[in-house]
Amino acid sequence: MGLNKACLGKKYNPGIVFKVLKEPSPEVPFGTKTYALAYNDDNPWFLDESRPGGIIAPPMFGVVYSGPVVALTFFDEELNVNMPKLVHGEQDMYFHNVVRPGDEIRSEGEITEILEKETGEIYSVNVRSWNQKDELVLEAKYTFFIRGDKKGVKKEEKEETYPPPVFSQTMKLKDNQSLIYAEASGDRNPIHTDENFAKMVGLPGIILQGLCTMAIAQKAVIDEVLDRDPTRLKRLKVRFSKPVLNGETLTTKGWIIEKKGNITVLGFIVENQNGVIVVKDGIAEVLK
Repeated sequence: MGLNKACLGKKYNPGIVFKVLKEPSPEVPFGTKTYALAYNDDNPWFLDESRPGGIIAPPMFGVVYSGPVVALTFFDEELNVNMPKLVHGEQDMYFHNVVRPGDEIRSEGEITEILEKETGEIYSVNVRSWNQKDELVLEAKYTFFIRGDKKGVKKEEKEETYPPPVFSQTMKLKDNQSLIYAEASGDRNPIHTDENFAKMVGLPGIILQGLCTMAIAQKAVIDEVLDRDPTRLKRLKVRFSKPVLNGETLTTKGWIIEKKGNITVLGFIVENQNGVIVVKDGIAEVLK
């Protein structure tokens, strides 16, 4: 029994208010500074409390305050998600307003897509989040793939070519990177924390959260293109194409696609130390 297509259009409006804190507390076990450190960021906008105006949350912290709404879909018996077979397929995020410690965020979700594929099923959740001033701070689309038992015919992968990069950044992952990110983000799916479980469901071992890889790409864009100013990042979109293992080395490479008004659209990929592309079809929209 697969996903229940009758849940298409189902809304999740839990009325949960997420209080944004700098550091974890007994009440809220997540903090903006802790999140930044979990993907190895060192940007003073996120960490230096003495900077003018104080610190702000990394744009990707949006997955923490919007995550509880998405998690409702995982455990919705009516939808019937097979959690051990679930992996993150794509993520698309629009950042409308800066989020700061002290803000209170509420989010609402809706299932906007349920598809059957030869090798599994796909479903998407659209989430919108507002702060205590009723300002829209985030719009995000989470797309998940539930691996089926049928493998199907393996398509021949054609070699893709990309323009010469205008920016590049390399990061060596920690040997326990997925465990650190799990605690800072709340994404404790055992495929990211339990070696035996990950292998039992057909993975090569513990894999890094896709959203951690996305946060690393965010860091590259902000550091290398935006003079470390995160308020200029307006959109980030990725497709997770291959698993990432703890301890690997990731390189984000990007190029300019187009300029429209005050927005520059960048394309990017993330590849590992063997040249395998682990994130493709990356898009970043940034203010000039």
